[in-house]
Amino acid sequence: MPLLKDTEREQLRQLVKACLLEISKLKVELKKCQNASSKSKSTDNIQLKAVKDELQKQLKEKNVEIKQLKTILNEKNALIRDLEVDLERIKTYFEALTEKPKKDLTSFQSQIYQLLPQGESTENDLYSHIYDIGFKELSTENFKHALKNLERKGYFKSRNNNGELLWEKVDK
Repeated sequence: MPLLKDTEREQLRQLVKACLLEISKLKVELKKCQNASSKSKSTDNIQLKAVKDELQKQLKEKNVEIKQLKTILNEKNALIRDLEVDLERIKTYFEALTEKPKKDLTSFQSQIYQLLPQGESTENDLYSHIYDIGFKELSTENFKHALKNLERKGYFKSRNNNGELLWEKVDK
C-alpha cells in the first residue's frame, strides 16, 4: 500500500515548488537589501567624511582666527604696558611740578631741579629733556641762566670735560 496517493503527492510537489519559488524570491530580495545596505553604508561613510572634513576646515579657520586674536591681544597688552610706563612718567613729572618749592629756590627753579635727571649730562641733553617734558617756551639762554642759578645755590655742579660742560644734579 502506497503511503501517499497520487493527488496528495502532486499537491505536496506543488507545495514544495511554491516554497522553493518563495525562497528564491526572498533570496533576490535579500540580495537587493544587502546591496542597498552596502550602498547606504558607503554613502553614509562619504557623508560622514565630508562632514568631518568640513569640521576640520572650520577648526583650522578658527585656530587661525584665534592666533590672529592672540597676536592682537599681545599687541594691545604691549601698548597698555607702554602707556602705563608713560602714565607713571607723567605722574612723576606732575608730582615734581606741583611739589612745594625748595626754600631758597623760585617755583620755576624748583621745577627745573625736580624734573632734571640724575647723573652727568650735557647742557643740550638737559635742555632737550626739559623741552620734551613740555617747557616749549623756555629758551636755551633762560635754561642756561636757571642752571647757573641752581649751581650757585648748590643744587647742580658743573665740570669741564675737554671743552664740553657737564652738569650733575646734587641731591638736596
